[in-house]
Amino acid sequence: MTTASSTPALANNGTDSHPGLRRVVTRFFNARRVAEAVPVIERLAGELLEAARARIDADGEDDLFTSFAQVLPCRVLMELLDIHDVDPATLIRWSDASLELFWGRPTPDRQLELAQRAGEFHRWLTTTVRTGKATADSFIGALARHRLPDGAPLDPQTAVAACFFVFIAGQSTTGQLIATVLRRALVEPGLWPRVAQEEEAVGAWVEEVLRREPPVTTWRRVVARPVELGGVELPAGAQLLLMLMGSGSDPEVFTDPERMCPHRANIRHHLAFGTGRHRCPGASLARTEAAVALRAAARGLPKARLVAGAEGTPMLGLLSFRAPLRVAVADG
Repeated sequence: MTTASSTPALANNGTDSHPGLRRVVTRFFNARRVAEAVPVIERLAGELLEAARARIDADGEDDLFTSFAQVLPCRVLMELLDIHDVDPATLIRWSDASLELFWGRPTPDRQLELAQRAGEFHRWLTTTVRTGKATADSFIGALARHRLPDGAPLDPQTAVAACFFVFIAGQSTTGQLIATVLRRALVEPGLWPRVAQEEEAVGAWVEEVLRREPPVTTWRRVVARPVELGGVELPAGAQLLLMLMGSGSDPEVFTDPERMCPHRANIRHHLAFGTGRHRCPGASLARTEAAVALRAAARGLPKARLVAGAEGTPMLGLLSFRAPLRVAVADG
């Protein structure tokens, strides 16, 4: 994470080691691998939705945030990264605790609780990286083969930091995106049956949600050189908080920005995944998972509706992350 003492790896790395590390991630999550992951995502989504269907039949409703949106990206990531020695619930708990610890405003007692979980996460990652048991074609195997600009092998601390980023982005933020996509689709008149049948509508809806309500709402950056921005002189080293969510509602870029319009000509001109050298390398996987999840949910739960009061459900409100904490559905 971006803290004063964290090891530079990906989003917090401005050194000459960043391009090479980023290439490791982008090559691992390339277009071919994402396409090959679609059957995996569909299979796991089907399993989770079957269980959700059973809970709706038994209890009258189910929370698709905790039973589906949170779990699906975790299980997908575990299969893609060949992780078998920990259960999904533990990884989700570790990842969410790390987000809250670094981007929330926890009380002192809560900080201790979160720090314990983040520490467990870090120890598990360190053990996983250092055992040397990873297969050559795995992500950890790719990190082990990587060489820094001076030719030296990647040190374990940096490998752990890179895994930390990938696990949290691949789990928590993707789960947040799926939850938002589902909730918005359920309240949009006539959309739920359409996305069950029209493949193009699914991807377009995911993109419009990314524009309007991205899970990563802000991000921190440091000014590399003196620059004037919006009439303000910024010296090198100035710390900025970039409003990524606001960029998707800029009326100079998007006509009628408050309206959900999935077929905009410039639908991808938002900053939900950042831009430039630090653009999210997992953007394609996140888009694909959200689209598959929406289509699978609309087909598996064709009569789903948000339960009364679900529209006003509490939201995750961390410094840089926002998503519904509950997507409770029942049969329509």
